[in-house]
Amino acid sequence: MLTTTTMNRLQMLLARLSPKHRLGSSYQSIITSCARNIITRTGNHDVAVRLEASSQIISCHSIARVWPSSVFDCPKTSEYVKIFSAGHPNLDLRGSVRFYRIEFRDCEAVDDVLHRALEQGQNLYPNHIAAMWTYIFRLVSKGQQQNVVHKEDVAQLELLIWDILEVTMDSVPRMRPRDLTTIILQLAKLTNRVSSRHYKKLSASDLALKNILLDEESSTQYSIFDPLAEAANQILVDFESRQLSNIAYAYSLLGYNPRIDDNTTLLENIADASLDCIQQFNAQDISNMMWAYTKLNVSHELLFQVVGDAIAIKNDLKTFKPQEIVNTVWAYATANVQHPNLFEKVGDEIATMDNLKSFNPQALSNTVWAYATANIQHPAMSKKVGDEIVAMDDLKSFKPQDYSNTVWAYATANIQHPALFKKVGDEIARMDYLNSFKPQELANTIWAYATANIQHPGLFKKVADEIAAMDDWESFDPQAIVNVVWAYATANVHHPDLFKKVGDEIATMDDLKSFNPQNLANVTWAYATANIQHPAMFKKVANEIVAMDDWESFTPQNLSTIAWAYTVANLDASSLFNSAFRQELLNRQNEFIGENLSQLYQWHLWQTKENSDDGLPDSLRDKCKQMFSSADTRSSALQKDVVSELTSIGLNPVEEYLTESGYSIDALVEINGKKVGIEVDGPSHFVGRQPKGHTFLKRRQVESIDQISLISVPYWEWNKLGKDRDKKRKYLQSILKST
Repeated sequence: MLTTTTMNRLQMLLARLSPKHRLGSSYQSIITSCARNIITRTGNHDVAVRLEASSQIISCHSIARVWPSSVFDCPKTSEYVKIFSAGHPNLDLRGSVRFYRIEFRDCEAVDDVLHRALEQGQNLYPNHIAAMWTYIFRLVSKGQQQNVVHKEDVAQLELLIWDILEVTMDSVPRMRPRDLTTIILQLAKLTNRVSSRHYKKLSASDLALKNILLDEESSTQYSIFDPLAEAANQILVDFESRQLSNIAYAYSLLGYNPRIDDNTTLLENIADASLDCIQQFNAQDISNMMWAYTKLNVSHELLFQVVGDAIAIKNDLKTFKPQEIVNTVWAYATANVQHPNLFEKVGDEIATMDNLKSFNPQALSNTVWAYATANIQHPAMSKKVGDEIVAMDDLKSFKPQDYSNTVWAYATANIQHPALFKKVGDEIARMDYLNSFKPQELANTIWAYATANIQHPGLFKKVADEIAAMDDWESFDPQAIVNVVWAYATANVHHPDLFKKVGDEIATMDDLKSFNPQNLANVTWAYATANIQHPAMFKKVANEIVAMDDWESFTPQNLSTIAWAYTVANLDASSLFNSAFRQELLNRQNEFIGENLSQLYQWHLWQTKENSDDGLPDSLRDKCKQMFSSADTRSSALQKDVVSELTSIGLNPVEEYLTESGYSIDALVEINGKKVGIEVDGPSHFVGRQPKGHTFLKRRQVESIDQISLISVPYWEWNKLGKDRDKKRKYLQSILKST
């Protein structure tokens, strides 16, 4: 006797039959028996009338086509089989796709699975094909160790794979959403897996799959995945939320968004289909869906907005696993989609958790990275993540990208967390080698410390030594190269070998077309600021800018920075600073502000006073000099102390003396009728113990233009004297005597 649940399901199945699906005498007795049971149990005579009036014979498989896949997913399958088999020993039940199961679990190798599937012939149905590809992926994921891979084995496997692919593609028109989704997903995962596995670790089955799925010459990938996309697109309305998400995710693994027609793509249509059932998406569906659209760079503002709204209105996010939370905000940040309410919701959820032990290092780093990239502040969440990292015993589970993304995020968002920076810096500095770090990761890490104004000598030395020792620079992009030297110049870290290495690499490049104007300006600024001479690098940059012949693409800051850098370097650049450059300055004279104007004035002094060349147009020159001469000249405690001791030895110093050229000197004294300038130089005047570019330039121009000798009182020499005034006086008398 059928159970009530089974009877209800059978009734639903039979009720789905349309008049065109008629049954004849071969199955009449079976159907009649079922109909009578239904009438007895439910009193529904309509089903019996519809079935008994049938006259055309069709197979059970044909019936299965018009029934939804969900009705077959019943644990009472065996009961169905018993009912249909009773009294009909000659009935071949394999005609029903769901009543016949092929077992793959005892197969130990991919070729075993392929042979078993192909042996079924016409009895291999879509659900079997889906199960087969799922099991093949499991075997490939486990990895099959082979000491020697024979070409003959690979060739034989390729033939088997081609045969099963042909069967798969022939079955596509009769596939239901569930089977079609499974096949697309497993094939995409297989493609992704064999493409990412190291060649030496590939087994014969890996190689065979790779040769077929990634064969660019024959475009096999497109011949497989395009028809699958077309088939899915035709029945998207029948897909459940998980299936929609999985299809999008599968094609994101391939890095491919099939075009359905001239106007739409598969993912655009999936997005449209998803809008009507977004509330049915669970956390994993949402995470995979948004990750997929971001990976494929598919813009669908309405989908992102609706998904964000759906998450933001939830009472809590307890159904989300940490990776699902992170993937979601990562997707919005990477896609540059603004949704403050979503970020606030996620941030609040993370900040109020008892701890973040369920977050792995990548999840922690990607979370803060997402908020920094989206330019969204959530102090409580940032503190929570930072504290979690600091509390760890060690960071050995962190990958280089995790270190880099974490400190980059805190620096970019201007979030103070010194303990975090110390923890990360200490961990990297202790490493034996940094060869696991990509150039971009090294550059971003050191940039973060410089931007956050965090001193960590051990880290800076470790990174600089690693980069200076590199032989292969092809993986360094221009931004990474520039960020490195910019960071060391900004952090006042002296490392001549690093600057020489970077300068040599730039100077020997074929061209600098991959450097944008900001890169060119920043790299020259870094060398000038660190006061590092590298004529070949400066010449290379000058030649590139001249060849560009496009000063309009440079911002006002770029223009003034480049002019100032070459002024510090004091190198011949007449071809660079030509009439076109001066005309550009004149055209944009109202766009220069603050430091830009001061830098241009120093360039003007270099051009006119040191090189006897043309300088700034009169109107811009006066504006620049006024800004330069009116710079803040407040005296430091160190300067006041030095001036006090100069007075005590009877020199009557003049503080903040303004020279004819426009420079302000800390103190001016007169010795034997000769003017001598005293410069009290604090830490900001040095890179290590070497004078920075602006300090070096001031000394050079004051002495050459104003004819005033300058004597430096470095902060470390003065501080060493302590409070002993007698020592301080003797020190001053000693350095002045040399003049």
